Amino acid sequence: MKRLILASHGRLAEGMADTARMIVGDQTELIPLSLVSGMQPELLKTKVEGMIKSWPGELTVILTDLWGGSVNTALLPLCADAHVHLIAGMNLNLVLQLCLSDVETGGMAIESILNEAQKSMVYGNAKLNEIPQEESWF
Repeated sequence: MKRLILASHGRLAEGMADTARMIVGDQTELIPLSLVSGMQPELLKTKVEGMIKSWPGELTVILTDLWGGSVNTALLPLCADAHVHLIAGMNLNLVLQLCLSDVETGGMAIESILNEAQKSMVYGNAKLNEIPQEESWF
């Protein structure tokens, strides 16, 4: 079984998990953790360490909101465990793909999913210019 931990500054992780559940249904393996004002990032790390220890040998994927941010920096050392993977820059498409996929094999499968999720970021203005006038949405 895989575990997906969404970790963010503010309530982004909770909103992301709520939206993912709205689209794909209840995901018991989807765990949002929020670093709120006044909270130390080490508290998140301690909480996640405890979770990982309670899931020996299970794949854990941690998604953080921002590479180099305090949440990411606190949780990155947990990747020393071969069953723990961290991806920074979470977005909804990535969360949905991870929820719906069989990522049990870890690293290579995660990289493939990450590549697909990156393709979902589209600059709408550029795409709008590609649409022939007769197919315009307006």
